[in-house]
Amino acid sequence: MKAIIIGAGEVGFHTAKLLTVEHNDVVLIDESEAACDRVNEQLDLQTLRGSGASPRLLKTAGIEEAGLLIAVTNSDEINILACQIAAKYNVETKIARVSNPDYFSTESGLTAEDFGIDLLINPERLCVEEFIKLLQVPEAREIVEFEDGRIQLVSFRVKQSNPLIGKPLAELNANGLLNDTRFPAISRRGPSINGKSATNGDRHIIIPRGNDILQQGDDVFVIGSAIAVEQLLRISGIRFNERLDSVIIFGASPIGIELARVLEEMDTNVKLIEADQTKAERASQGLRRTTVLHGNYLKFRLLEEAGITDANGFVSVTGDDEDDIMACMTAKEHGAQRVLALVQQPSYLPLLARIPRLDSAVSRHLTVVSNILRLIRHGNIISVASLHGIDAEVIEIAAGINAKIVHKELSHFKTKFPENAFICAIFRRETLIIPTGQSVIQPADRVIVFSMPEAIPVVEDLFAERRN
Repeated sequence: MKAIIIGAGEVGFHTAKLLTVEHNDVVLIDESEAACDRVNEQLDLQTLRGSGASPRLLKTAGIEEAGLLIAVTNSDEINILACQIAAKYNVETKIARVSNPDYFSTESGLTAEDFGIDLLINPERLCVEEFIKLLQVPEAREIVEFEDGRIQLVSFRVKQSNPLIGKPLAELNANGLLNDTRFPAISRRGPSINGKSATNGDRHIIIPRGNDILQQGDDVFVIGSAIAVEQLLRISGIRFNERLDSVIIFGASPIGIELARVLEEMDTNVKLIEADQTKAERASQGLRRTTVLHGNYLKFRLLEEAGITDANGFVSVTGDDEDDIMACMTAKEHGAQRVLALVQQPSYLPLLARIPRLDSAVSRHLTVVSNILRLIRHGNIISVASLHGIDAEVIEIAAGINAKIVHKELSHFKTKFPENAFICAIFRRETLIIPTGQSVIQPADRVIVFSMPEAIPVVEDLFAERRN
């Protein structure tokens, strides 16, 4: 597929990287020479320097043959105009990153379709949704949903008190403790000891088999129906916030303001701390029931006034990575139950797993990338979710009518299915199947696969419809 990406920032760069791994013909446009040079040094694709809203440049990029245009610059106007131009050339899928909600508000009377936009991405809203999910499951490190929330993938750190520790996964499954859930991956400290793992900083990623066991300190990923995942988390001692009574936000950034508004709608007691007096005054005028406090997170008296020890969570969203990480560490030191940080640089994510005082983080850029990829249907791939902190993806893929993977028990593919990938779930019409070796994938089944990037082409080949 021919794809044009406008904007070579972190979102554009990582989207292009993942699309090229899947053998798409990608052209990336950016006005910055340095940004284009970075792409040329690290990725095998064509770059063009200039405005993504230029009809001439878009024609040079091959817009007449393109099936996909993704506009993710920092300018809403350029992104919208690029999609309008793409619509004139009948590009099938047009995606725009638009932060300003005024463009398509009820009052404006305009819709994304009016501008030729098929899929609208609002980074602030997406990040807020991630923070809300993480606040509701306090010990979760990441939550990804499929099939309108019916299937959940949740990662959490294994505590010493977890009753699942030390027993082979096959034994736990036989005893009914896994309850129709699966562990597609384990992130474990220390060097790799077998060929089934991939390194991730000072951790390695294990694609577990039946004889693998959980250890204290593991970051594990569990997948299954939302109900079954919740039951397993409760068995593991993970608590849930049925209601968010109180949340403290540090930073009156656009994400901070939007998070406060959403929490207000949930009847949550919200305190927003902002170091800049002008921003604090503006936030106070724009929020209805949020208490806005002017000051710095380093002042313990201010944190105490905000009720730091009683709050369900402390969320730092200034947009400065160092400030957000330090604010969370300070809040944790002063008694915060749950601290979450916004992270701008995706390269920080593997490092954050080493900071014990930071419970979890949301990457603005990877959240947007993941949602873009989940909205693009190409080939038999329905959606793709990139995971934070580890180099892995979760793919929802449809089985072709005469694909190699269909009509045979999964045990048949023991040597043919990549070791660094794992079939997590099968969705047949409206029925969820947690697979075993005896399970058989049928044509048109929707299958959830956890995979390292290098295994994706092999997975695609197994599920692809073969031509006679």
